[in-house]
Amino acid sequence: SNLGETSHLRALLLFDREWRVGASWGQWGIPMLFCPELIPAVGLEQMETLFANHRFLRLFDLELGFYRGLGADLPKSVGGLVHLRYLNLRGTEFNELPGSLGNLACMEILDLRVCCSLQVPNVLWKMKRLRLLYLPEAFSVSGSEKLQLHSLKNLETLKNFCPSSCEVDDLDKLLNLRKLAFSPSEVGLEQVLKVGKITFRRLRCTSFSIYGEFSESNMEQLSGYRHPCDLFLDGRIEKLPVDKNFPDRIRK
Repeated sequence: SNLGETSHLRALLLFDREWRVGASWGQWGIPMLFCPELIPAVGLEQMETLFANHRFLRLFDLELGFYRGLGADLPKSVGGLVHLRYLNLRGTEFNELPGSLGNLACMEILDLRVCCSLQVPNVLWKMKRLRLLYLPEAFSVSGSEKLQLHSLKNLETLKNFCPSSCEVDDLDKLLNLRKLAFSPSEVGLEQVLKVGKITFRRLRCTSFSIYGEFSESNMEQLSGYRHPCDLFLDGRIEKLPVDKNFPDRIRK
C-alpha cells in the first residue's frame, strides 16, 4: 500500500518479523495502521517519508522495527510531528537522537530503551506533559554535562535514571513521581542514601540494583532509607545482614 495515502492517520505501529501482543490503544479513540509489509525493518529513507507524510500522528511505535547496525541516527524530521504523544523506540538500533526532539511538547509517553548506547540531547525537559519516561540503560548526553529533568512536573514513571548522566537533585522537583527505577549499572550506596532524603509526595516504589562489596556499616546505612523499595544486592557481603539493616519499607 502507499503510505502517502494515509496522511490522516493518528497512530502508526511498525512490526518486526512476528506480530507482538501489546497494550490495547482503544482508549486513544483514533484509527491505527498495521504494517506487515515493512517487515523486518523500516529504513531511514522510508522513515523520513513517514514523518513527512504523517504530520498529525499522535502515536508512533517502532519497537523492534529498525535494525541497521550501530551508527544510525533518528531523522531530524521527527521534530515535525508536533502532535505526537507516544513514541516507542524500544529494541531499535539508533545511537543518537536529534535536538529537534525538543519540539515534541505534547509528548506523554517516551520509550528510549534502544538495544545499544544512545546519545540523548538535553531537550527532554521541554516535554512538560511527559507522564512516563523510559531512558536507555546506557546513554550519554549531548550539548550538556547532565540531562535536565527538573521541569517534568507531570512525570509519574521514570525508569533507568542514571546519576552519572542526570541530576539527582532534579528528582526533588518531580512532584507527581510514583515509580522510580535506577539504571542497573550506575547506582551506588551514596546515590541511594541521597534519594532517601528527598521528600516525595506520591512515590509508591523505587528500584535499585547495587553491585560491589558491602560492609556491616554499609548495611546499617541502608536501614535509614525511608521510601518503598525493591533492592537487589550483587557482590560480597562482609556479614549477613539482620532484619534491622534493611529499609523499613522494603518490598522485595
